[in-house]
Amino acid sequence: MGRALPVFDPAAVQEDALVREGWLRRFLAVGLRLEEATALYRSLGFEVRLEAPTAEDLREECSDCHEELQKYRVVYTRRPA
Repeated sequence: MGRALPVFDPAAVQEDALVREGWLRRFLAVGLRLEEATALYRSLGFEVRLEAPTAEDLREECSDCHEELQKYRVVYTRRPA
């Protein structure tokens, strides 16, 4: 038996980089919920960063919803330095 090669996951690499920069992943949102959450976190003094989600961010039953996925954003926050 051969040795299994590690699988490169660009989304995991990006999220690791964000965590190292102090960003905390909050949740996945769209539409008014996204706007409300962004405004709320900013009013509380947080920096807000919105990232496009990946297929892994959807539940298994939604794996074919790639077009809809493009409307969503993953909300990250951090305290200003």
